[in-house]
Amino acid sequence: MFKVFTFVCCFFSSLAQSQSASTSQQDKISWYQFTFENDVMSARNSSDDGYSNGMSYAWGALGYNAFSSIEMPDWIRFLSDWTYINQDTEKQYSIAYGISQSIYTPSELSQITLIEDDRPYAGTLLWHSKIRSYADNRANSLGLILGVAGPASFAEQSQTIIHEIIDATTPEGWDNQINNELVFRVEAEHIERFYIYSFSENISFDTSSYSELGVGNLRSDIGTGLTVRIGNMLDQSYASISANTSRLISGLSAHSNNTFYWQLFTSVYASYLFNDITLNGNTFSDSHSVELIHEQVIASMGVSALYHHWGFVFSVLRGNKQFEGQENVSKYGSFTISYQY
Repeated sequence: MFKVFTFVCCFFSSLAQSQSASTSQQDKISWYQFTFENDVMSARNSSDDGYSNGMSYAWGALGYNAFSSIEMPDWIRFLSDWTYINQDTEKQYSIAYGISQSIYTPSELSQITLIEDDRPYAGTLLWHSKIRSYADNRANSLGLILGVAGPASFAEQSQTIIHEIIDATTPEGWDNQINNELVFRVEAEHIERFYIYSFSENISFDTSSYSELGVGNLRSDIGTGLTVRIGNMLDQSYASISANTSRLISGLSAHSNNTFYWQLFTSVYASYLFNDITLNGNTFSDSHSVELIHEQVIASMGVSALYHHWGFVFSVLRGNKQFEGQENVSKYGSFTISYQY
């Protein structure tokens, strides 16, 4: 499974490099990042009840001075050329791609039979793309997610291998997982950095709002939240703020050169969840499902650092229960390592 995942990542990475080879001469930064998420890294009382594990590999480039100069596949340009993301010539732009696998399980992994009052076994294997514009403490992005949910995500195989490595309970109920289904999600984000205070030349504090709207059979929701940060180079990295600090394809919009870049951050985000295939079950076929809780709140905190080409982000996230009858609240930890050049 990991060999297949690595091959796919390398293929898309090579494709992205070939697409950016002809980019016009600009002060452009390219980056790669790998993210690992697991409930065992949560602050306390780790549990497989909910989001159990996730892995993602992402790459992209930032610092484009015009939308027309972004190197992207023709079909993505066709879909995005007429949107609001291409309406302001005074902004900078970035583009990012990613591949992710996510695993969702009930709490009793040793039970073979269907657990009707707990969430379904579910996995997703997704391809992500995101175009972002940013300037003057405002940022907008438009994203597209395509992929598959169900056995074709290889979630069962991945979790079995991971649990063997960490000597955790072998999951026995994957025969009850949701069915294969092609999934998509279109999402839009807006960031507004509205309060800035400088303690010194090198240390600042800021507060930013984050709003998101997403539609698709993968997940549909609308929400808003606040992020508070303290550190340096905040003005160069506000565009990568997310309510979910481990969110795939964030892409730090800063270059540290010889400066040690660091941040401490915390955020709170409230949303209304309309549908989620990992909870509602399949859209076009019968499968196990639970009654989701529409009102969602998630809080996170963490630290990030960047020096020369290498960076990392560590965060812990905690949210309310996602479905009726859930035993534990949602919680997990995330670690990201990135490379810029």
